[in-house]
Amino acid sequence: MLGETSCFSRRYVAAWDYELIDGKMLARTLLGEHVLLYRGDSGEVIALNNRCPHRGALLSEGRREGDSVRCMYHGIKYDHTGKCVQIPGQDMIPPKLRVRTYPIVESSHIIWIWMGDPARADRALISEFAPLHDPKWKGLPAYLHYDANYLLIVDNLSDFSHLAFVHTNTLGGTEEYAYVTKPTVVEKQERGFRVERWHMNSESPPFHKRVIRDKDAKVDRRNHVTMLVP
Repeated sequence: MLGETSCFSRRYVAAWDYELIDGKMLARTLLGEHVLLYRGDSGEVIALNNRCPHRGALLSEGRREGDSVRCMYHGIKYDHTGKCVQIPGQDMIPPKLRVRTYPIVESSHIIWIWMGDPARADRALISEFAPLHDPKWKGLPAYLHYDANYLLIVDNLSDFSHLAFVHTNTLGGTEEYAYVTKPTVVEKQERGFRVERWHMNSESPPFHKRVIRDKDAKVDRRNHVTMLVP
C-alpha cells in the first residue's frame, strides 16, 4: 500500500478541458504510467490505463465508442469502468480482464487525475484558480515546456526578486525595482504559502507600456503568488 507521502497519493493536472473535444482521445505519461483520457458521450472525462491487458497494445490507437473504448488490435472493448464488455468471436469474458481507471475531477478548466489508491482520492485537495473562470480575469490556458528539473521551476515561479534582472525588457523594468519592493504579505498556508508585494506609483515596465493607453503613466504594481502542493 502506498504511504501517505507517496507521490502517487496526490492530484495532478492531466490536461486542459479544451484538449478533450470532438471525441479526441489523449495519451499522456504521468508518473511513469501510460494514461488514456477521453470525454465520453455522457460528457464526463474518463481516464484508463493506456495498455490493453490482452497484448499490451495502446488503447489510444483504438476507437472511442460512446463511453467505451475498443482496442484495435483484437477488437476487445472496455467500458468507462475499465471492465471488458466484449471480445469479438468469444462469448465468455474473463471477469479479471479489465484496465485500471483513475479518478478524475474537472475544476477551473483543468482536468485533475488521482494516481494513487482511488479510495483515498479527496476532492477537497483541489484548489480553485480564479483567473481561469472568474469573469473579472482573463485566463490563458497553455503549456510551457522546460528542459529542467521541476523543483527549479517551482523555485523560479515563487521568487519575485529576480524580475528586475531577468525580465528587464518585459515585467521587470529597471533594476531599481528589486530594491524598492518588499513583501507586504508572507502567509504560511496548510499546503503552501502566499506572498504579496506592492510598488505604488511605479514606472511602467515595457510590457505594461504595450497594453496601456498612456505610455508614460505611473502604475501601482502588485506581485502575488500562491503556491500550493498537490
